[in-house]
Amino acid sequence: MIGSIRQRSKGTWQLRYDGPPDGTGKRRFVSETVKGNKKEAEKVLRERLAAIENGGYVARDKETVATFMDRWLETYAATNTTLRTQEGYRGNIGRYIKPSIGGISLQNLTGQQIQGMYSGMLEQGLSARTTLHTHRVLRKALADAVRWGLLPRNVADAATPPRPERKQTNMWDAEDIDRFLVAAEISRFRDFYRLSVLTGMRRSELAGLKWDHVDLVGGRISVVSTLQRIPGHGLVDGQPKTSRSRRSIALYQEAVGVLHEIRGRQIESRLAIGELWRQKGYVFTQADGSPIDPESVTKDFCAIVRKAHLPHLTLHGLRHAHATLALTAHVNPKIVSERLGHSSIAVTMDIYSRVLPGMQAEAAQAVEDLLSQARRKRLARN
Repeated sequence: MIGSIRQRSKGTWQLRYDGPPDGTGKRRFVSETVKGNKKEAEKVLRERLAAIENGGYVARDKETVATFMDRWLETYAATNTTLRTQEGYRGNIGRYIKPSIGGISLQNLTGQQIQGMYSGMLEQGLSARTTLHTHRVLRKALADAVRWGLLPRNVADAATPPRPERKQTNMWDAEDIDRFLVAAEISRFRDFYRLSVLTGMRRSELAGLKWDHVDLVGGRISVVSTLQRIPGHGLVDGQPKTSRSRRSIALYQEAVGVLHEIRGRQIESRLAIGELWRQKGYVFTQADGSPIDPESVTKDFCAIVRKAHLPHLTLHGLRHAHATLALTAHVNPKIVSERLGHSSIAVTMDIYSRVLPGMQAEAAQAVEDLLSQARRKRLARN
């Protein structure tokens, strides 16, 4: 490898060295200016030559973190993630990453600067969970920068995000759930709430449920689509959260009955308004057949909870209610995990650990009872 150093001015040095071949295999010279003393310049030159030798060389570029993150959103995120995920990325980048480190050259970014961003976020009163989400977005983007040959390594690995405190999940018991369902009888979304409790489906999954995916004879729902309101895009059809979220959920008598009632009312409405009916195929619709807005369901739910003086809970809590009731009824946690569409049974066990101590005590008693029965039989035989 050939390289040279020439002083340009006091504290400024010009490096020239053989760079890696271009796309045609032609050798090219690289010129780079560094600041510091001659010893420091020589160190940089050695690092550049070593990187070229071992294949880890990255051409120098002045692109800033902000410009790269925008480009990453338009390329990777736009083609590999859902609109909702993209909006989440965009929010973290715009609110936290750009204001803090956006003006820094991507190739000059250091782990210390990233760590400083995390500290600043916590000092502003942002939660450890928000900071961790921001870290994950930045780390993923920088990993792609490495893969694209823009960086030699992922400097986000040199920073340590805070570990969020374990979030206590609020849950209702059977009496609270019953009180809510009674209070919700006058709501236009009462059937939405009932099916949420009976199936454990997510809000977006219920809002996006279509009759084509409901088997009233066999008593099953296929979860294959979602409907969400995304800022700047309106109501957007999508796919379930993960591959495990695509699932088939068994229904029992009450849930099948609810769906029959909904179907009957829809037929009456379609006949009543005739050509004004907007045939979209959704289970939950507005008066003209168009899909409901999930945000409207959430607002209605919160109003019912306040008016009924129930313990605070989000709409997502009805999904937790389904899991809590099932686990309390001694349904196998693996089955509960499959109904919820969790990525693994470990996720289910972690979220609903509060329900498990009582179940473990019952399991311990059951084991001892069986051993006692066996002991009594043995003694009786002797």
